[in-house]
Amino acid sequence: MKKKFDLPSFLGKYWFYYLLWLVLVVFAWEWAFAFLTKPKEEESVYLFFGVENARTDQMYTDLISVKPDYVRNLDLTWYSTRTESFNTLFVTRIQSEADVFVLPEQYCEPATMNYLFYPMDTSVVKELFGEDAEYAETTYEGKVYGVKIYDKNTATGRATTYLTYTYQSDGVDQAVGNYYLFFNRKSKHLGKLSGSTLDGALILAQAIWNKE
Repeated sequence: MKKKFDLPSFLGKYWFYYLLWLVLVVFAWEWAFAFLTKPKEEESVYLFFGVENARTDQMYTDLISVKPDYVRNLDLTWYSTRTESFNTLFVTRIQSEADVFVLPEQYCEPATMNYLFYPMDTSVVKELFGEDAEYAETTYEGKVYGVKIYDKNTATGRATTYLTYTYQSDGVDQAVGNYYLFFNRKSKHLGKLSGSTLDGALILAQAIWNKE
């Protein structure tokens, strides 16, 4: 006589394998969904601000309305250059991932600029940022690597609605130096600067620059 299959007994004996199989199936589906829906590098623009504070929520609300349609992910991050961990963070992640930087004058060294930032002709700089754009400290061998966005001596600058360039020391506002806006020379979003059809970094940088 054929023995009747005892399903409860079978499940009781092998329940762990079915549970493991179910977990693996769920994990595989979640991984596949995340992989298929994650914005590609060409669809993400990353702006980094090495300042004392940044109102990124307000900035995001404003920039999301002017970004190109192809940009699916807009990343806005700030971190004070005075913190002990800044250099490690900058070297291990920021310098390779960000498309646009706002950084103090310590990054205006020729070797640093030549390695990290995109070189521009003065005519392009004026077209993007206006005739009054200042770039003497970021000019090297006839190329401009950045534009001054904050002047320490006059305590004036652009995008102050979003960015705080100073910190308090003994009750007095201090700044580590002048601040500059740079483009990552490896960015895929530099439009006419690099001959790319993707211009998200240019458009968003101009939007910040034009904000008081």
